[in-house]
Amino acid sequence: MNKMQLINAPAGSGKSTEIKRLVREWSVERPLDRLLCVTYTNRAADELKADISSPYIEVSTIHSFLSRFAQSLFSAREIVAYYFEIYGDAIKGRIENADENRKIEESNARYREELGDPLTFELVRESVEFLYYNERPFNTLYRGGLSHADLLSFVASCAKRYPNIYRRVSAKYRRVIIDEYQDTDVNVLEFFLNALHGSDTELHLYGDRMQQIYKTDPERFQDLINAFDVPRREVVNYRSTKAIVSVLNTIYNDESLRQVADSKVYGTVPRVHFSATPDDAVDQIADTDTLILSVHNSSIFSAIGSLELFNALKDLPDHGYNSRYPAATVLTEPDWEKVPSPLLRLLYGLLNLEGEHTRGHIGTVISTLRAYSKEFGEFTLHVHEDKALLATQLDELFEVMRDDNSNVKDVLEMLSGLPVTRAADVSGYLESEDYDALILVPFQQVRRLFDFRLSPTRSTQHGVKGESHEKVVFVAETSYSPVVGMKTLFDLWPKYELNLDSLEELLGKLSGVFRSAKEAIGVDIAKLNKETFPASAEAITAQARSTADALSESELFIELYGATYQAYLKKPGVTHAKKLFKLSPIEGLLASYRLFYVGCSRAKSELDVVIPLKEVSDIKATSEKLRKLGFEVIGGA
Repeated sequence: MNKMQLINAPAGSGKSTEIKRLVREWSVERPLDRLLCVTYTNRAADELKADISSPYIEVSTIHSFLSRFAQSLFSAREIVAYYFEIYGDAIKGRIENADENRKIEESNARYREELGDPLTFELVRESVEFLYYNERPFNTLYRGGLSHADLLSFVASCAKRYPNIYRRVSAKYRRVIIDEYQDTDVNVLEFFLNALHGSDTELHLYGDRMQQIYKTDPERFQDLINAFDVPRREVVNYRSTKAIVSVLNTIYNDESLRQVADSKVYGTVPRVHFSATPDDAVDQIADTDTLILSVHNSSIFSAIGSLELFNALKDLPDHGYNSRYPAATVLTEPDWEKVPSPLLRLLYGLLNLEGEHTRGHIGTVISTLRAYSKEFGEFTLHVHEDKALLATQLDELFEVMRDDNSNVKDVLEMLSGLPVTRAADVSGYLESEDYDALILVPFQQVRRLFDFRLSPTRSTQHGVKGESHEKVVFVAETSYSPVVGMKTLFDLWPKYELNLDSLEELLGKLSGVFRSAKEAIGVDIAKLNKETFPASAEAITAQARSTADALSESELFIELYGATYQAYLKKPGVTHAKKLFKLSPIEGLLASYRLFYVGCSRAKSELDVVIPLKEVSDIKATSEKLRKLGFEVIGGA
């Protein structure tokens, strides 16, 4: 293998097994050479670390790796000074608090007591002797605490400023493997590429671009992965039948990657159903063993009866769509102990206790309470009589949990009010404005999701990423959050031979052209109105013409943006101007292409795709295209 390799591993091709094998072989063949394997989640890291005991093999999430790697750097005087160079303006703005934000003022008041009054930038700078990763979605600016995202960007920025940092990586490791590279922050990819380029250390990226979830800087991302060799390979699909794998190959449309079905069964031909009433079509096709996939998270949680809970959770900073732990992932985590939201982990833990108690597993209940006394509170369990007291206390709690009129707040207040040795501290949830909506959600919505996640029959394409099901029904529909343009896909697919390379290349190109145009204009077009637009009209028009000319040979650009540019240039105005340099049309097409593939890839033996008629402009052309892809078309032309 060359030193810089990008290995595409589609769903069902045994990527984790392949990485495990490579790591084990490395530990045997090169026992004294260090290998670093970076994964995206703790679960993936735990899975890869299983049965590996070599001290020279390091498997870690990127945040864990960088926080350890940067620990010595974060106490260096130069790095602390660089922190204040990077975040100085943000710190000064927070101290000034020109918008008179109440929460910022309350925070500033506490710091005035701690650091001195008046609170100044110099006082803050003098008080910070070292930096740290605060493991939160926001920075702790006055204390030198870096958030999830800023840990990645700041360490990468430090290495650019002080290149000796790169040599710490190349000198220590002989091979670095990055798993799920498609969802890895571009700052991290660039950090490792810069650190290992020209060295003897190998850098291998594993993943599947079709399963990319998180938005990144498309221009930088494309430039970075272009530095890697992509070997032409034939991979075994251990998941799906020959008929489904044949469709997947045709959709993927890439000569450098071909999948071969491990299954000896051809299976039923995948079917597409056009329907004016897609919900009715799903009901007719699906049975109790079918996994139903939707683009809309809201469709899933509405069907479960927990939409209010989903909406309240996704509004929290930690659990938005593009966050590290999006709400859908949190709510459907099958292991309650690994739920990445402390509040949901507590609520699921209570339901787990209720279930064990109902089944008579008192020993399990007691051991769980002892193991998680910080969350549940400390119950007195010293003598035999304490068991009767425990039963009474739990019965009181479970009665509130079973009451159809109880909300999350009622359960939390009951838990914290139990007469126990030390009650659970839930004040942070009850007092924080961030949790106001969530704690008023009916508790039965939590129960429904707790039960559902153990035997899910509905999901989004990425909701249970990588998992498969014997029978899948996939509803291919347009979405605006996230942006998924299924209608655009079905309109354009009959005209163009779409594949991932061409779509990502166009996205990267548009990202660069649009960024340059907006920089040349010099104002935020999104904030313009009828009164302020004329002052920038000339600059916007010049950039619109320049962009249209630069991309005039791209047929897909004309399909996606032609009408917008024509409308603006014919009659310049603020409404059309706001659409000129938005990536959402190409992002929506790319997302729909990816999700169509991923939805199909989840099926083992039976695949049905339901397409609402409203998503198709030319049913004859779309039907013909889908037949060429390998589908049997029902209800089409």
